[in-house]
Amino acid sequence: ADADYGDANGDEKIALSDSVLIMQVLGNPDVYGVDGTGDIHISEQGMKNADVANVGDGLTNADALAVQEYLLKLIDKLPKE
Repeated sequence: ADADYGDANGDEKIALSDSVLIMQVLGNPDVYGVDGTGDIHISEQGMKNADVANVGDGLTNADALAVQEYLLKLIDKLPKE
């Protein structure tokens, strides 16, 4: 499927929880990664949706920051260009 930019957790909206999930994936991939053991972990589609800064470079801290910038209206759309 096409990316629904910013919606890391797949709940069909962009919220701070998406940025938090990105940071959790980066900080503890064994629990929150695609194959994570946690009840709430990112999906393959979520990984695609979460790659919103420098699209194509995978998940980075810049993606979590871009979601926050979007929510704070510092940027007007995702993906961040």
